[in-house]
Amino acid sequence: MSIKQLIKDWTLPISMMVGVLGYFLFTQVEALSNAKRIIASTFPYFLPGLICVMLFFTYCKIEPRELRPRRWHLWLILIQLCEVILGFLWCMANKDSEWLPLGEALLACFIAPMAAVGAVVTQKIGGNPATATTYTIISSTFTAIVVPVVYPLVEPGLELSFFDLFLRILSRVFPTIMAPLVITLILWKIAPKIKDYVAEKSKDYSFYLWALCTIVNTAQIIKSIVSSPSSGTMVLWICLSVGILVFAQFYLGKTIGSIYNDRMAAGQGLAQKNTVLAIWMAMSFLTPQSAIGPGACLLWQNIFNSWQIWDHNRKV
Repeated sequence: MSIKQLIKDWTLPISMMVGVLGYFLFTQVEALSNAKRIIASTFPYFLPGLICVMLFFTYCKIEPRELRPRRWHLWLILIQLCEVILGFLWCMANKDSEWLPLGEALLACFIAPMAAVGAVVTQKIGGNPATATTYTIISSTFTAIVVPVVYPLVEPGLELSFFDLFLRILSRVFPTIMAPLVITLILWKIAPKIKDYVAEKSKDYSFYLWALCTIVNTAQIIKSIVSSPSSGTMVLWICLSVGILVFAQFYLGKTIGSIYNDRMAAGQGLAQKNTVLAIWMAMSFLTPQSAIGPGACLLWQNIFNSWQIWDHNRKV
């Protein structure tokens, strides 16, 4: 196997390692403190912009008529709703218990929508990016509706109204998803040759942009774990529990997707979570420890996606 092929097959683990090393490098080396401040100040603009470009490349390969709801979308939303209810009941039953952070960490994972990059991964492993994109929109809407109902019950100190919280969540997720989609649809209508040209020339650009996002996200995850007030034992419990959850969701999503001949997209739909949004919601509206859950989720789902990509490349 050539070095180029090795890097191509294991891009995500390499990105994760770079993210871990980058975090410790910028936090431990005093000479990089100024660079760290500059980089940190660009995060609110850099990451969403990167995701928008990445999704634009992916959407250019999609036919608009394919962007319609499928039956498996309903099944996945029902499963996610059941998961949210179970997570909520755990939190209520352990309100004054030392196990509350574990319940909130799992709830943060349950309630998170499908990540926008799920369509990129779906395409990379031979699935249908159009159905994955549609489910991203559906699950993001679901999250925006459910979070304002559930989170104030788990943490009664929240003073935001349902509508305010609903709009806050939509404002953080929908521009990233919808802006490149609208641009693509406009091009499809008025300049289809440009859209086709981008689709032909972009090839794996979306995937490598996602790898760049993974470096940034991994560094942020390590920061949340290192700075967490939870004990090492609780962090370990959260990470292991989330790992079991991620693999179970991939299995269940793929099983349902197999019934509707959309195995890869459904697997991504249930398990590929928008961890950036989930961490923000957990840090803003739950306890700080709960953010460890989505952080661990990112690491586990990238490990599984790395295996999926390697397995797909091996078979083609």
